[in-house]
Amino acid sequence: MNKNVGIAFAEAEINGVKFRALVDTGFNGGDVLVRREIAKNLGGLQVIGRTKRKTADNRVVELDVSYARLRLYGEEGYVIVEIIDDSPVDVLIGVRALEALGFIIDPATGTLRKIGLIAV
Repeated sequence: MNKNVGIAFAEAEINGVKFRALVDTGFNGGDVLVRREIAKNLGGLQVIGRTKRKTADNRVVELDVSYARLRLYGEEGYVIVEIIDDSPVDVLIGVRALEALGFIIDPATGTLRKIGLIAV
């Protein structure tokens, strides 16, 4: 059982490149956060803007913003990608991307569970 409710790891693809990503329902920035060194290898990422975010350690950082194709356990969609210079993880998938692809983190198992698309 995962003691960190709302946090899991998942095998994911961004623009066809496979990653083991941290999934964190507490991340409410863009859909996906990618470390810049990793983003350089994603091919086809075009920066369309910039944004500012406060990090977990209270720093304010500027991030490049792009779009990419995210594939997660057979489900696929386009998501907002924020590119950060310095991050302890390579790829972080947030709650908006999970919901867009129809997943939740099962608190009992700490794994992703497909629940279908969520209508709002």
